[in-house]
Amino acid sequence: LLSLVKKMCNEIEDLCNGVFLLNELSPRTIDKLLSYGELLSSQIVSAAFVSRETPADWVDAKEIIKTNSDFGNAVVDFTTTNENIRHAFKQSKTKLSIIPGFIASDSKNITTTLGRGGSDYTAAIFAAAVNADSLEIWTDVSGMMTADPRWVANAKIIPTISYQEAMELSHFGAKVIYPPTIQPVSSKGIPTWIKNTFAPEDKGTVIQSG
Repeated sequence: LLSLVKKMCNEIEDLCNGVFLLNELSPRTIDKLLSYGELLSSQIVSAAFVSRETPADWVDAKEIIKTNSDFGNAVVDFTTTNENIRHAFKQSKTKLSIIPGFIASDSKNITTTLGRGGSDYTAAIFAAAVNADSLEIWTDVSGMMTADPRWVANAKIIPTISYQEAMELSHFGAKVIYPPTIQPVSSKGIPTWIKNTFAPEDKGTVIQSG
């Protein structure tokens, strides 16, 4: 793992040197640079599970999620992606898979990213592809709220909300969940829970059919 981390850090340094020498930073290069955070963190988490004798597969999202070449906000090819996901899970020999979010690749295997909220979007793509019973999004708040708690003192948690209502709230500025995340799960009717990493006992919000 340490060797892998060092290798990736060396790659990042080489990319940054290239940007400096060329005095140019293209959207394609930005996507490549941005991909390393998810690649590094997911590999570290996967190794941590294995070191604690919990079998886990690390799955490279770039090999599975296929998109167009719109760097920075790529559009998913769901036909190819869904087939790749189902195949990957059939081949898996463990019950736990660790997958980096936010990143994908185009038809030429060049790294792309899915835009803001891309990690949650990745989870929704996988959930829809395997017809999951539910999707959990773990964040820093205990669900969707009636108002922004930074500005409204008596803001309350919304226990249940429909896909449509959640989509409208996200379009009007609610940052708990982004519109692309809702689309794959709503089409399959998969309940989506918003939970708090720092208060796991809190019930959270469930987004489901109205």
